[in-house]
Amino acid sequence: MEAAGLVTKRILVTGGTGLVGRAIEKVVADGEGRPDEEWIFVSSRDADLTSAAETKALFERHKPTHVIHLAAMVGGLFKNIRYNLDFWRRNIHINDNVLHSAYETGVQKVVSCLSTCIFPDKTTYPIDETMIHNGPPHSSNFGYSYAKRMIDVQN
Repeated sequence: MEAAGLVTKRILVTGGTGLVGRAIEKVVADGEGRPDEEWIFVSSRDADLTSAAETKALFERHKPTHVIHLAAMVGGLFKNIRYNLDFWRRNIHINDNVLHSAYETGVQKVVSCLSTCIFPDKTTYPIDETMIHNGPPHSSNFGYSYAKRMIDVQN
């Protein structure tokens, strides 16, 4: 058992100002966090996660023991269609930099958030995580979907 007041878990939340990040922050603020946890919510203002150097510096600065990886380049349907390659490239860089920095700095656990758009366009329902790679996603968001699928592969 840890001594009272001793922080043993430092949890870094990338994408901390997004929809899911804000929801987690609210749950923690409402008293659901534990006394041995320190929660750090970061956004693109704190570091450009497409940059390996900035991502590494972020991890070295905060020294997380755990990471909840929510950060991504996101956009609506038409933005995804128009900039499919950009979505793939930027998100691949973000995911690789976060996962590699976590590995290099000895993070104990990383939880990454995927998306329902990663599932095959032609599939049977109900769907579950074992079906992620059973076919191509809808063509409207190939870039974003494949980048998200790679998190599953990298983990």
